[in-house]
Amino acid sequence: MVKLLITRHGQTKHNVDGTIQGNEHGDINEKGFQQISKLIKRLKKEKIDLIISSNVPRCKITTEGILKEIKAPVKYTGLIREKENGDWVGKNHKEIDWSVLGDDFENRKAPNGESLTDVRERGRKFFKEFLEEYKDKNILVVSHGAFLKVFIGDLLRMSLHDSIFKLKIDHCSLTFVDINDKEDYNVRAINSTDFLE
Repeated sequence: MVKLLITRHGQTKHNVDGTIQGNEHGDINEKGFQQISKLIKRLKKEKIDLIISSNVPRCKITTEGILKEIKAPVKYTGLIREKENGDWVGKNHKEIDWSVLGDDFENRKAPNGESLTDVRERGRKFFKEFLEEYKDKNILVVSHGAFLKVFIGDLLRMSLHDSIFKLKIDHCSLTFVDINDKEDYNVRAINSTDFLE
């Protein structure tokens, strides 16, 4: 049995002001560091054998905070990075009109960016490699909001549209996925935040 614990990095200044981050840093703010501290306290109740983290700085900082109090090997990967928003990174959401990219919600992308379909394929590649490599471990995954909506939504067999608009993934929340030896999985809890209050 593999137990997968999934979290999102701590809140950043750009999350608050509406700036599109993509894979830019986005500076974790004071609230973000408080969230990380509360997440660490909650994670101490779990056995963590390995941490797999996005290699984007805001996830690395979140992971490094966790590692100060929870000793586990860590693997950084680009497969679970945030959706790449290309030339629109650094712009405010209010400046952007996604409709100019056409009506195909799943496949439209900012210039030099990724589509949601691209993100889903990355998530599927990550999960396939994950299932091939890890058995009988408790693994913490540290990633990003849009990526995690797509990834978790795909596990739940949701459309990309519903994944983005119906799933909520708060900063430093926890989602639990249990995977048995036959590679069947159960998403046991989504966006648990009681410990952050």
